[in-house]
Amino acid sequence: MRKKISPKAILIPTLSLLLICAVVTALLAVTNHITAEKIAENEAQSKQESMLNVCPNVTHFETVIEDVMYLGVDKDGNPVGYAISTVKNGYGGQVRVMTGFDLEGSIIGVDVYYNDDETPGLGKNTSNESFTDQYKGLTSAGDISVSKDRADGQTIDAVTSATISSRAVTAAVNEACGIFNENAGKEAQ
Repeated sequence: MRKKISPKAILIPTLSLLLICAVVTALLAVTNHITAEKIAENEAQSKQESMLNVCPNVTHFETVIEDVMYLGVDKDGNPVGYAISTVKNGYGGQVRVMTGFDLEGSIIGVDVYYNDDETPGLGKNTSNESFTDQYKGLTSAGDISVSKDRADGQTIDAVTSATISSRAVTAAVNEACGIFNENAGKEAQ
């Protein structure tokens, strides 16, 4: 024999669940509104620190391309180099990379300033100097590759067990090279 379900038995749990979802959504929206400004400030500070890491001896930066390319200037007002920010997808999410160039197009520094979604102990190691220092001295003139992909030309060794993350950083550096060549390379010649 089947038991009849009353409309009240369906309506009360449904409305309760709807009310709970509405309250949780409202709380998340308020939390997002409260923290959005602080998150933006932290991201801007992290980006600024990264720019200084890849372009030493710079006192300030002038924007060349909004949110992407910056010209580093020393205390005497002389151009020192460029800092270029690029973003690629790694194994777990976004990887943000700042690449520094001298005026001739040689890489003077690479800083992975955001890879929080990458695997701890593996992909996150792409932010270690032992990995990023491999890019120093390479030029914007040719593609850079991970040694597992190609062993000739400009290559770097991948972080062990983090090839996807290593390729993401390398792709970001290659994109920065392209941006440099399109926007600053003409000045350097």
